[in-house]
Amino acid sequence: MLERRITIRVSPDLHSALNLMAARRSVSLNRLTVEALERFAHAQVEPPTRLPLRELSALLAPAAEAEDLSEEELLHHAREVRRRIWQERYEKLVRSYAPQLEPA
Repeated sequence: MLERRITIRVSPDLHSALNLMAARRSVSLNRLTVEALERFAHAQVEPPTRLPLRELSALLAPAAEAEDLSEEELLHHAREVRRRIWQERYEKLVRSYAPQLEPA
């Protein structure tokens, strides 16, 4: 496989934290960074494997009860709610990794 090289600039604090995380996992900084970028790219390209139906149902109930709401408007609302749920899940996941990025 032909590999391409990229250069990124990060703060010294982030660099130290990533180096520490890589050392704790016994991988190179490059391997850690590639894995993180692969996960991020995959999450952006691949559709969600599971719809958050319970959360969607609870959040769509008020919209479904609204009068004069067209099917297209309800679908648009459902997409916005689903996007917000996935964004909140992503942010929660990122926050859960934040302590690992803190230098010791």
